Order: sequence, then structure tokens, then C-alpha cells
Amino acid sequence: MTAHAPPTRGTRDRSGYAKSRETRARILAAALAEASEHGLRDATVTRIAARADTAVGTVNYQFGSRRALLRDLMRLLMTDLSERLSAATAGEGDFFTRHQAELLAYVEYLRANPAHLRLADEIKFAEPELHREGVRTWVDQLASRLRAGIVEGSIRPMDQAEIAAQAHFLLGARHFLEDMIGHDGQTGDEAVVDAYLGLVRNGLARGCSDRSQR
Repeated sequence: MTAHAPPTRGTRDRSGYAKSRETRARILAAALAEASEHGLRDATVTRIAARADTAVGTVNYQFGSRRALLRDLMRLLMTDLSERLSAATAGEGDFFTRHQAELLAYVEYLRANPAHLRLADEIKFAEPELHREGVRTWVDQLASRLRAGIVEGSIRPMDQAEIAAQAHFLLGARHFLEDMIGHDGQTGDEAVVDAYLGLVRNGLARGCSDRSQR
């Protein structure tokens, strides 16, 4: 019988890292299920550990604290949503075509994950600094897209101060779409997004008069 050589230290390290990463992902998935069912405030490490089929000590070892775990969970959700919306805007077309695709993807995401909207509302009060971090990230992304629209000629020229203001407006206007998630369903998602885009186009499209010309 041929003897097998023991695994090298590098192999053991890689195996341990992969196992730790899998455990961490399983705990985050359990934390999402727990927070979605009970809310951030009432989510407990004991129930999260039970959902993840692991020990409470393992949860604390991986994340350090309940607060750190829930913060990592919210960052993961924000990153996931950001990547989905970025993928939706990667196609051809002008600013408004890309923005329409982004909004439809956003509505689709919210319909598929209704609890995530409630978690986003909770984070404003539970972790205000994390909420502000998310706002800054979204505003920076929207401002970058506005600048690209100006360069391509679909958006009227604006200075940096107005770009920042319009980016905040576009982010805030998402609440309009969020409110429509609970609509009775008589108005389709595309009709709602098109109505919203009409307002945005009237304010941003090249050829619209800015305040200095009125």
C-alpha cells in the first residue's frame, strides 16, 4: 500500500480559509433570514447560530459582536444591490435609457426581497453612520452617471454643486418607487417608472432651461 504524504501547511491553510469563508457566508445568510423575520432590533445571535447550524461562539469568533455581524450584513446587502443596478446600467443607450433600466431592476429587486426595504428603513435608526455611508456611496455613483450623461450630451450642462444636488434628488426620488411597491397593482412597474422618468427628463435633459436662464 502506498503511503500518502501529509498535507502541506499551505494546503491546510487554504482549506481552513475556505471553511472559515463558508462558515461566515452561512452565518450571514442566517442573519439575513433572522433579521428579515424579526427585524434588526430583535435579531438574536442565539437564533442566528441555530439557523446557521453552528455555535454562538463561532458567530462571535467570526464577527466579534452582534452589532458587527449586522453591520456586515447590511454592507453585504448594499453591495449586492449596487452590483445588480450597475449590471443593469451596463447596456447601450443614453443616460435616461440606462436610468430606466436601473429603476426597473430596483423595483424588481424590491418585489423579490420585500423585507430588505424594511431593513433599510431600520438601519437609519439602528446604525445612522452606516446609513450615511450608504447614502454617500449612492450619491457618488449617481453623480458619476450624471457627469457621464453630460459628456455624452443627453444631460444639460451643470456645475459640480448642481450635480451633487441632482444626485441627492435622484436618490431621494427612489422613495417614490418604494411607495409604489405596496400599490394595488393596477399600474404596472414600467408605467410607474416611465412617469417618474418623464419628470426627471424635464429637469435634466439637454435643451431644458436652467434657473439662470429663466
